[in-house]
Parts: sequence; structure tokens; C-alpha cells
Amino acid sequence: MMLQHKGCYYHPRTLRPNNTYKIREIQDSKPTLAELIDLLVEQKKRIPPSNSVLIKSMARPDYFFLHEDITLGERLGHGAFGEVYAGKLKLKGGEEVDVAIKRSKAGHMKKAQLTAFVREARIMRRLGHPNIVRLYGVAAQEEPVMIILELATNGSLKAFYKKNEDVSVNQKLGFAKDACRGMCYLSGAKVIHRDLAARNCLLGSKNEVKISDFGLSVMNKSEIRLNKLHKVPVRWLSPETLNEGVFTTKTDVWSFGVLMWEIFANCRSDPFPGVNNAQAIELITGKTPPMLPPEGSPDVVRQVMELCFVKLPNERADFATVFRVLAPSEALPASVKLSVLALGDSKSAKEPT
Repeated sequence: MMLQHKGCYYHPRTLRPNNTYKIREIQDSKPTLAELIDLLVEQKKRIPPSNSVLIKSMARPDYFFLHEDITLGERLGHGAFGEVYAGKLKLKGGEEVDVAIKRSKAGHMKKAQLTAFVREARIMRRLGHPNIVRLYGVAAQEEPVMIILELATNGSLKAFYKKNEDVSVNQKLGFAKDACRGMCYLSGAKVIHRDLAARNCLLGSKNEVKISDFGLSVMNKSEIRLNKLHKVPVRWLSPETLNEGVFTTKTDVWSFGVLMWEIFANCRSDPFPGVNNAQAIELITGKTPPMLPPEGSPDVVRQVMELCFVKLPNERADFATVFRVLAPSEALPASVKLSVLALGDSKSAKEPT
């Protein structure tokens, strides 16, 4: 169930006692969700968390699914908000498709966590690009809440490197280009990912990179500021994030430079191997580039990392510029134009040959 009130959307927590439906804070229950909604309209009871009165009901959007439409399979992993499973989704016409299912921790999620979980689905619903994991929809009428995603059939980028020791330079460059295409699209869509890293890159059926995990992402904001950084992946963060708590699309560009290192280091370790987090922060916020390309990397990796690791964000390249260096003979991804920072303005990078 989703309520709209004053332009905002709310998800009251529904429970299933004795195969009935009820809202946690309201005593009444009904055999079906539709009957419960009709009762709430009739009784005009105030519904948490917005404390609003339900005036009328509307049909469920196409991207809202029922729990009975979903069949869980093998568990693929877990995170702060819940677990990820492979499974099946029954579409509206009856067809079944293979999907990945991100399931919240039933009964253990705080309100803020549940809000963030649903916000992730709202952001992903607006996105559509071959290098972004696709959202099929959500099942939010009861706990646990589920986000239903495209199944990346070839698993994670990090798992790929564990299975394949000899990955060609061309394939590594292909991974980097795919990720950059996806980030060009996200920056054009005014999405700040905030957690770009190899661990959040999945592989499709043709080993194309698909960016995933939008749990920390924000949309339609030029920047966000946090008073305190809590449980953040410091080795992927920019100087301005560590110093001021600022996140922008330029901080994603910095993280892309770290991702380049991961790709060409075969994901053997986290960035800054051999140092602790405090030492990594010193390297990131210092005056010199925080890291060098892995040994044996082609020169274009150095060029891209230098573009990404410019200390001042207003002088740092955008993703369109980075893509132009990675793929000089290819057209820019759709709906992306070069920023004011043209290639000729970057003194440290040369056109790759």
C-alpha cells in the first residue's frame, strides 16, 4: 500500500495476521488488501506515518507487484538493508522471468531504513540504460518489502576476476567504457550514485557492466552535504567528501578513478592495499595523486585517473570528458554533451593513441 499526501508518498506498514491484512497501528483487519482499503476510506481513520485520511483508492501501478507474484530462489548475497536472491517474477500477463530480488529485513528495519529502501526503488524506476541494472518493480504491500531487479546473469565484476586470471586489456577497457557510459547517463539524469565501486558493478549476458545498488543515491539534487560520515567506504571517497561531507556528480567522477584502478588491478584487493583507512585518507586529501595505475596498465588508464583525481571539484573532469578519453573514436552516450571543461583544458592528460 502506498499513500499520497501533499505531494509525498508514504508506505504504511501492513501486517498479515491469520492470513488477513491490517495496518500495524490500526486494529481492523480484512481478508484482502482491497477490502481493507475500502474500510479505511469508509471509516476515515488517520493512517500513519503521514497521519492522513484516505479519501479514495487507486489501482496499483504496473511496477507494484504482490508477494505471491514472486518466487525466491538461491540467495546471492546480503547487505545492510537485507538479502539478495535469484528468483522468478510473474508478470501481469502471466509470463515468468528470471529476476534478482532485494528483500528487506522483515521486522528489523527502522523507519529511516525502510524509507531509504523504497527511495532506492523510486530512483531506479526512472532509469533505463543498458549499463544500469533495470528495475522491474517493488512488492511493498507487506513486509518484507522487496525490490525486483534485472538478474545480471554473469554475476559481479569482482567474482568474474576471481574466476578468470588472464583478462585482456581490451576486455578491461570494455568494462571501464561500460561503467563510464552508465555514469554518463546517471549524471545526465541528475543522479548522484555515491557508492560507485567494483563491488557494485554486475555483468550481463555479454559481460557488459551494469551499475547497481542505488541505496545511497539521490536524484534531482546538485549536491548533498552530510554533517557526519558514518560507515562510509572511505577508500572510494573524494577529498571534498572526506573534508566537508559533500557529494556531487564530481565526487562520483573521483570514485570512477578508483574503479579504474580496481579494474586494472584485477580486483585483487580494495584500493590502497597495505595501508589502513587513516593512511588512505591522508593520501586522498594530500597534495599528490592518491594512487598510481596498476603496473602494466595502458597509458589511457593514467590519463583517466589523472582527470578523475583533480583535487578541486570545479576543475575535475565530468563523465563526458572521461568517456571522450576512454573512447576517442566513439560518439558520446545519448543525451550527454561535453561540459565547459574541454579536453584541451586538461594539462595532465594527452589524447590516447
